[in-house]
Amino acid sequence: MCYTEKTMEDNCLLKNKLAVVIALLMILCLILSGCDVDGTTGIKAGDAIKFLDGVTVDYSNMFFDDFTDGVDYDSWYIGKQAWGANENGGVIPENVNYTDEGVLILSGNGGYYTSGDVQGVGARKDGSLTGGAIISKFVTGPGRYQVKMKVLPRLGACSAMWTYCFEQSTGGNHEIDIELPGGKDHSSVISFENVLNTNYITVEMNESQDVNVSSVAGSSDTIALNDGQWHTFGFDWYTNPEMVVYYVDGIVTAVSKIFVPYVQARLWLGVWFPNNTGFVGDANFESDIMSVDYIQYIPFLDQPCQEYDPAISSSQVAAKEEYPMAPVSTAVVNKISNGNFEYVLDHNTEGYGWTFDARYLFADESNKIRNEIREQVSAENPNLSAQELNKIVAERYRAKEKEILSVGAREMCYIQNGLGYHESCGAYISDLGLLRQVIDGVYADFNLNLQFKSKGIGKIILQFETESGLSIIKEEILDVNDTQYTLHTLAAKAPQGTRQVTVVVASVYGGELFIDDFILNIN
Repeated sequence: MCYTEKTMEDNCLLKNKLAVVIALLMILCLILSGCDVDGTTGIKAGDAIKFLDGVTVDYSNMFFDDFTDGVDYDSWYIGKQAWGANENGGVIPENVNYTDEGVLILSGNGGYYTSGDVQGVGARKDGSLTGGAIISKFVTGPGRYQVKMKVLPRLGACSAMWTYCFEQSTGGNHEIDIELPGGKDHSSVISFENVLNTNYITVEMNESQDVNVSSVAGSSDTIALNDGQWHTFGFDWYTNPEMVVYYVDGIVTAVSKIFVPYVQARLWLGVWFPNNTGFVGDANFESDIMSVDYIQYIPFLDQPCQEYDPAISSSQVAAKEEYPMAPVSTAVVNKISNGNFEYVLDHNTEGYGWTFDARYLFADESNKIRNEIREQVSAENPNLSAQELNKIVAERYRAKEKEILSVGAREMCYIQNGLGYHESCGAYISDLGLLRQVIDGVYADFNLNLQFKSKGIGKIILQFETESGLSIIKEEILDVNDTQYTLHTLAAKAPQGTRQVTVVVASVYGGELFIDDFILNIN
């Protein structure tokens, strides 16, 4: 047997009063929804989640934590380690915090992270590609696992809940994972429309199911699990019969009946950066957060399980003084990396979000150039026929277009102190130059609010694109023309088919544009 009352007393700090309340609420929910504890054994994807027939649910030894009092030292380790090929910055205690409202905040610093406030514990020491994780001090076995959370909403970071045990005697890693984003194995398009469900008994012996949530839920609308809303993820782990049932928001997403773990494990919750970008994509962002409302574990009785106490090295977890001691405020995350351009200036580089370019001509600008050429040719040769005039205009336009587009991006775009608002660092774009930044993880009906300061003449464009980034579904364009720095906003809703949005800042033919303080909020 995996659990006795003594085991739980020794290993878990139970919140008894709250656990009783939650248990009663769950029982009431089951009664009202028509799903009793006995249920049926015919569970399949798309069904409402329910317990298997004959399973005894041990509410008295349930573990529940809503982080009202922060990260409980008696219940949780805080990870301070890196794994995999060790090319990331690992998970670090500085990225684990909580709010006054009892929300666990796990920060993830992407590849554009620049502030230098933290240091990684893996191969990367500059604070980039660092996440945060907590690990149960108690061991777990068969039961219901559930977390209510908002995933970190950008590609490149893996938001996950998992059980893990490396059994030294056999070399087996007994593991059950819920990971986002998914999509790689389902359609080769990494997306928050998918969730990855995997269970192992060794690295080689596993079943991984990459599930499109809209499909299993029977929804004609896009369900994107990074929409900024709370979603409940979980799995039921059985050993008699052997089965893992995964679910999202009460709907079964996958059922596995092979490679089901049979050894006790520890419960992990966190966001981390896989070394293989083909797994969850590239971390092309600065920083973002995964938020957790609560996590709970309810043991199942009469489910055989091998007792085991997975080792935890003190060198791989935080010391008590590294636990968060006071709540933090909930930050509104700016999706624009390096929006004030300070880092680009300091390091004399593009990158870190912004790409400099010499761009194509807008239709109105092409027409403007053609009309200028036409007026010039007509003035020089007033007796030309219409056919002759059109031929000369076309030749001169092609030459002019070639001349314009041959100018290098660095001649059109640069960053410098004193160019920004109140003489801070800012960007300057002249005569058909542009800056662009791609924001991934944007889906249909997401609301975008872009805010920036500008001076001069130009266009600010939101290009809603497919996952390839090659197909523009829709553009929202804001023309700006200011003699002094002016605050502007551009609001838009993502259309169907959107997977990413590109923010484009473009000067116009013959004009110049100064910009600073870009902020993009998405909900």
